[in-house]
Amino acid sequence: MSEQSTPGTGTRSDVMISLRDVSKRYSGADAEAVRPLSIDIERGEFLVLVGPSGCGKTTTLRMINRLVEPSGGEIWVDGKNATRVDADELRRHIGYVIQQVGLLPHMTIGENVGLVPKLLGWGKDRIRQRVTELLDLVGLDPDTYRSRYPKQLSGGQQQRVGVARALAADPPVMLMDEPFGAIDPITRGHLQDEFLKLQARIRKTIVFVTHDIDEALRLGDRIAIFDENARLAQLATPLEILTNPADDFVRSFIGDGAALRRLALLRVGDLPAVPGVGIRDGVEVEPDETVSAVLEKVLAAGSDSAVVRGRGSLTVQDMLLATAVRDESAVAT
Repeated sequence: MSEQSTPGTGTRSDVMISLRDVSKRYSGADAEAVRPLSIDIERGEFLVLVGPSGCGKTTTLRMINRLVEPSGGEIWVDGKNATRVDADELRRHIGYVIQQVGLLPHMTIGENVGLVPKLLGWGKDRIRQRVTELLDLVGLDPDTYRSRYPKQLSGGQQQRVGVARALAADPPVMLMDEPFGAIDPITRGHLQDEFLKLQARIRKTIVFVTHDIDEALRLGDRIAIFDENARLAQLATPLEILTNPADDFVRSFIGDGAALRRLALLRVGDLPAVPGVGIRDGVEVEPDETVSAVLEKVLAAGSDSAVVRGRGSLTVQDMLLATAVRDESAVAT
């Protein structure tokens, strides 16, 4: 069962990363950069750390692969105490992607992607095959890009290479520190979409840092929101955070427009549809489509209803009222 612990570790078998009262205080600082923090991150989960500058989110991320050593507490990765293993060995089994990408300019794209496998002693043929697989995976033609240098690529292309390099040795864990932060909004949106599709295929355990709440809501299975004093203000799913913010700080950090954001998270299959044949001129949609996407389809078609495959029919009013009911229930709690 998921509540049981792995023998000898005290870590549940479904947990990939466990932070136990982890803290960080820098020498000479008046306050802790990271307050004692305890979070369990499940295998295959996408956890986003979000908050204002100086809240400790990047420090927390960097403590997982020991680029920063914790002042207190324990960090367990895949059932092993990360503070008791060789730091270099630990990092070779954790993918790491940063905003500046960090590609080595004197190496080709193929050499950059194959760097960690080479350090792990893989043979040339195996490395070449893996580079080919990964460039295909991130949407870069291997024959076109393998021999190019980083300066010959756009910012978005370089970021894709950074993701490919992080995946090279097939690590179970990926740490991502504002990887899309320096990219223009349109490219950023495309990369977010592509990365979500990629994650649906590879199901890595991901810890992702951003200061952008919209990015957090779009990507995360769960979101950890920190305030300016490095306090964990709320840890919950995007929908839970939008529906029931924990306090005034979370409410202000989310900002206005929570109802519209919920429409982009709710699936029409989760709403109470009217069973039966459905409405003749309703737009046919799938249950896993979001309310916002379905509303857009319905309005573009000049209709006022949707037929959810296998569920029944929903009018525009039904969809908006369902969201309003959720609002009222959230206020009541």
